[in-house]
Formats: sequence, structure tokens, C-alpha cells
Amino acid sequence: MVRTRPAIPSGHGELLLRPPYGSWTSIAEENMALLATSDIEVAGVALGALRRQARREAVTEAVAYSGCLGVPLAEAEPEPRMLVVTGHQPELFHPGVWAKMFLLDRFARENDAVGIDLVVDSDSSHDVGMNIPCLSPVARRCRVSLTSGGPGACYACAPVPDTASIERFCEESSALAGALPAPAVARHLARFCEELRGAGSDASDLGQLMTVTRRRFEADAGTSYLELPVTRLASTHAFSSFAQHLMRHAARFRTVYNAALDHYRTVHKTRSRAQPVPDLAETYGAVELPFWVLSGMKRRTLWVRSTDANLEVLADDEIVAHLPAAGTPKDLGELDLAPKALALTMYARLFLSDLFIHGVGGGRYDQVTDAVIRSFFGIEPPSFTVASLTMYLPIGAHIVSAEEVAEARRRLSRFEHNPDEMLREAEFESDVEASRATALTAEKADLRRAISTEGADKKSLGTRIRDVNEELRALLAPLAGQMRIELAALEAQHARSEVLTDRTYPYCLWSPEEVADKVG
Repeated sequence: MVRTRPAIPSGHGELLLRPPYGSWTSIAEENMALLATSDIEVAGVALGALRRQARREAVTEAVAYSGCLGVPLAEAEPEPRMLVVTGHQPELFHPGVWAKMFLLDRFARENDAVGIDLVVDSDSSHDVGMNIPCLSPVARRCRVSLTSGGPGACYACAPVPDTASIERFCEESSALAGALPAPAVARHLARFCEELRGAGSDASDLGQLMTVTRRRFEADAGTSYLELPVTRLASTHAFSSFAQHLMRHAARFRTVYNAALDHYRTVHKTRSRAQPVPDLAETYGAVELPFWVLSGMKRRTLWVRSTDANLEVLADDEIVAHLPAAGTPKDLGELDLAPKALALTMYARLFLSDLFIHGVGGGRYDQVTDAVIRSFFGIEPPSFTVASLTMYLPIGAHIVSAEEVAEARRRLSRFEHNPDEMLREAEFESDVEASRATALTAEKADLRRAISTEGADKKSLGTRIRDVNEELRALLAPLAGQMRIELAALEAQHARSEVLTDRTYPYCLWSPEEVADKVG
């Protein structure tokens, strides 16, 4: 079981797989056995029965949605023997996230499983765009935006950008890519933009635009897994049952959820109450739950309040539904419900997948999900895996490390406090200066021995030491100037290195075939 946060790979092309890929099949089979033998009930239904329903509905929805992709897809049985799942927001993410999709595809092919990527189109779409390195006049990260949503906007809520916006995005980003000393980067981006332009007329919302574009861009790598937006997943009957189970036990769920977060923050020495996610609140008898209610272009937080007869469901402070407090769950399709982070992975791991592939960040926060599953549902949580990949743009440059900069700063600090230690590096213009510096250095050594003796006049000796240091610094001023120039150059080169070795540039700057090759 993944318990601690693994280190992000630092080398180009370095793939993180935790645990090793060779054990993933056995993990999936162990999860299948664990969940098949559980006797817990959710909303009055046995876990096994609800899992079968959830998987059947998810595969059906994924097959229906994936038809819009315009790429060859693997055949998917309505009730698959094995189901592997990953997911991410439909943004221009970096190759480390993209690697999860290629691993999903590889695992599904090798294990005769169905692979589903959950498109988290319920997440915020405040600024959709990309960073790209700019090298003139100084190295920096330039930002090119495709579209910006208002406060609370989400990918599924946002319209497809108009043709002019797509064209502006492609022109600006292509100009920046074309200025880089790596023609391949511009070629990959040109392929991506070609697909983006074509997808603009085929998509109905921003999330679909980004998903269709990505899948057509990576088509040459031969991927065939399915896509399923979270908004469509949340419209299924099985998800409604899961959500209402939490609503009917909202107070206990909130207690368990917040306790798991407190424990995580204590263990990881996290002071921020917003990390890894905020606590669930309670106010005026209403309990917050980790779901959104999608309303027009905005997301509103879901609250539940128990009354004598039923449950009141609120979106922020507006009552939007009344649900039975017991008995058969009601269809929640009209609510346009969507899970927040922990609720989504909780549902995906318990009810959908036999194997869930996390990134490094998701693997960290799902330690909280483990604790909630264990305490709230009374079952040992199924194991998940973690994967990531580091890719650097093939720009080529001398890389200056942070340690090199730190060493230059230490040398300058040593000069400021103990200029006598730098005497060997100095070249004097006259024998007089050299003799004087040598004499001062010898005097300082005598003063330091004297100041440590019993009964020494520490005040006067300390004053003399400061005077000697000041005179030495004056004699060695040219050396200090040279060190400052070298430090400034190293800092500038390090800043440039940080820009050039940023692993978070968007996947559209790489070849999908190259990334697919890295994951096997």
C-alpha cells in the first residue's frame, strides 16, 4: 500500500512507478477479492451489487461519450472482468500526468481490462492555457491563455472558445515555440493546434474540447482507452446511491472526514487548514459535504440538513431538493451533482475500479481517503498505485544548480566575515599590499588566540579584530568584486536553468510517441 509521498523523478525520461509495474496486476486482483468478499451495505444495497451497477453504468457512459473522440477505441464489455481507472482535469497538463494515461492503456491491453480516464470536467476552469519558456531578453516563463472563466466556472460549464480565440492561442504559442532552439517543439505544437482547431466544431463544452483535442493528438501513439467526464459519471444511478448514503449519514461522515484531515496534518506537520483540502463545515444545522452542485456557469457547495420528514439539500444557501431520509435512494440527475476530490477518488476506488492510478499529488491526499474509507465504511481500503514522468524540453543549455549558487554565496559570506581566509586567492598589484595583507592576517591570528585567554580585554581585542577585517576587506576589494560578479552570473544562469528544466510545461510540446515509449 502506498503510504508516503514518493519523490518526483528528476532525470529526463525518468519514470516513477510505485509500487513497480510488475506488481500492478496482483494488486488489482487483490482489490477484486477484497471488495468481492465485503459484506457492507451502501444506501441499503450490498457493496458487491452496487459495484456491479456502478461499473456497468460507467462503462456504458464511457463508451457513449468516447464516440465523440474520433479515434479507434478498444472494445469494452458492459460488465468487464477488470477495470483500471485514472483521471485528471482536462487542462494542458505536463507529461508526468500524461504518462498515467499511457500506463492506463498499457495495463488495460496487457490484462484484458477496460481502461477509463475520468475527465474531471467539474473542476475550476478559471484560466486554461499554457506556460512556455521565453529566452529573450532573459529566460522566463511566458503564459498564453486559451480562455478564462469567471469565479466558480468549470470545464463542463464553460463554452467552447470561439474560432478567433483558438486562432490567437495557436498563433501566440507557436510564435514562442518557434523562437526556441528546438524545431521539434514547434512541430509538436503545430500538430496539437491542428487538432484543436478541428475539435472546436465537434465539442459542446470546454472540457470536451480539451479531451477530444488531446486524444486526437495522441492518436499516433495508438491509445484506445475510454474517456468519461465526471459530470456524466455523477449522473448515474449508482453514484446517486453513493451520494445519498453520505447525505443520510452527513454528521458522522463530516466527523470522520475532518478527523482524517487532522491526523494527516499532524503527521505531515501541515499548518494550513486548507491542505490537502479544507475541513467540512457545519452551520445552522446544515452539514457541508464534498460535492458540487453545478448551476449554469458556476459551482456551488452542497449542504444537507435533516428535518423530521426528510433531508433538505442546499446549494450554498438555497434549498434545491428534498430527499427521503431512508428507503430507496432517489435519482439525483436533476441536481447536476459532482464530487470534489476525495469523494471522487473514494467512489472510483470503492465502486468502479480494480486498480486506480494516481499521480504524486493524488497519492498524497488519498492517504486521507484511506482513513475515511476505513472509518466510515468499515472496510480496508483497496490499494492504489502512483505514477509520474519527468520530461525536459530538448533546448540544451549549461545547467547551474542551486548548490553552485549556494557555494558562491558562502564564499562571499566567508570573505565578509573572515577576509583573511581568502588571502590565497588574491593577486596583489604591489609587494607592499601583499606584505600588508600578510601582516594583517598574522595579527588577526594572534588577536584570536589572545581573546580566548583568561582575563583578556575582549572589548579592545574585538575592536581591533574588526579593524583588521575592515582593512583586509579594503585590500581584497578587487577579489570581492570579482566574486560578486561571478555570483550574479551564476544566479542569472540558475534562473535560466530553472526555466529550461521546468518539468511542468504542457504535454503538447512533446511527441506522444516519445512519451508512450517511456512508459513501455
